[in-house]
Amino acid sequence: MFMPGFLIPADLGRMIPAGVDPFAWAEINLLASPGTIVMKDGEVFRVPTLVPATKPDGSCIHYQRRSCAIWEVSPFGCAFFGCGAQDEDRLSQLGVRAVYEAQSDPDSLYSRIWHRLWDMGRRQDPVEEIRKRKDGR
Repeated sequence: MFMPGFLIPADLGRMIPAGVDPFAWAEINLLASPGTIVMKDGEVFRVPTLVPATKPDGSCIHYQRRSCAIWEVSPFGCAFFGCGAQDEDRLSQLGVRAVYEAQSDPDSLYSRIWHRLWDMGRRQDPVEEIRKRKDGR
């Protein structure tokens, strides 16, 4: 099973087709995730993220026939998966920081879409729960 990676704010501009209502598109294509767990100044908290919607088996809706159907515009969290441990950590930190900044601005499109999906119940389970189910624990 391939779990989808998270989106950064810049992904929305690339992924949402021109002329399409971003909220209507998001309701079909995205989920609100509780996000990644981070630590800042000794405080542990989550940075809520947007992720691609999933199929009933938990895999990304865009993963078809053993490949990504949207690889040209794939989200940050998918596009940079497998870059190598050092690069992945640095890129992940930069991505999470971009999401954190967008989530800190209630007027950002990223934040507004996340809150709308969360309030609608279009949510992804925390990744640690998904991994437990995947591993059969």
